[in-house]
Amino acid sequence: MAAGGNFRQIKQNVWKWDVAGKGYSLKKYDSYEVASKVRRIHERLAEIEFSHVLPVIGAADERTVIQPWLEGARPADYSTRSGRGRTLSVLKSLHATSADVNWQGVLGLHPYPLLAKWEDRLDRFKNSRTDLEPHIDSSMFETTVFHAEEALKSIRRSYDPDEGCTILHGDVVHHNFLKGKDGRYVLIDFDLACTGPPGTETALWIHRVLPHVGYDFGYLAEEHPSLKRLSRSSLDLLLYPNEVLREWLYLLSLPEERRAHITGRLKRFTEQALSRWIPLCYQVTQAGNREE
Repeated sequence: MAAGGNFRQIKQNVWKWDVAGKGYSLKKYDSYEVASKVRRIHERLAEIEFSHVLPVIGAADERTVIQPWLEGARPADYSTRSGRGRTLSVLKSLHATSADVNWQGVLGLHPYPLLAKWEDRLDRFKNSRTDLEPHIDSSMFETTVFHAEEALKSIRRSYDPDEGCTILHGDVVHHNFLKGKDGRYVLIDFDLACTGPPGTETALWIHRVLPHVGYDFGYLAEEHPSLKRLSRSSLDLLLYPNEVLREWLYLLSLPEERRAHITGRLKRFTEQALSRWIPLCYQVTQAGNREE
């Protein structure tokens, strides 16, 4: 780690470094390969003057990335129209960089294994039934599995992993979009960056946003008309209850004493999602029929 100044640990592998009146973020990666990938991505984006990232300005060692600390920044708010619009715009801008950068040729960037990842996620959920039984109702568990299996049938038929291949950030959770004091949004944490269809990441962003709009895809598409032009390959991804599966599997990663604190919230989250899932599937199917 760099010498001098004051260090404050923010997360397990992230520190704020204050030195000479300036603040920096130091992120320590477990893997040299991931750190190198992150640096290469930022180098390519700097070459084309992409404005929605923070520059990489150094490294304490080969597994560390140093960037400016964005003082007063706040994570994006997906519950607001502005937060949704600005983050979707940043994603579109990132995906559009394929016009200037051959992302498939960047060392360390690999294709996003969406289908394999989602099949594995469902298998782990089904195989965890015994561990989940103290926390999730049987009907809730079975309904989630049913919707996931039906969605995968459609996805296997329609998904095109090479559709307009570009860079994907890989983790569009709201706190990876930071809003600075000047109102500019930047993307951080390219650890999971990969290549794939832009519509895939747009669909993943929609999954994150849907709980904030009552799982009303029609409303979201009226708010952001570009979503009406998503391909069938991308739209079918919305049929899969990705966030529900992810959250329950995350619960199992926690110590037993912590699970009780979030089970109630997670059940309410799941109940809301499943109560809206059939109307959501209808909206998505209708949108896909118009696209065709």
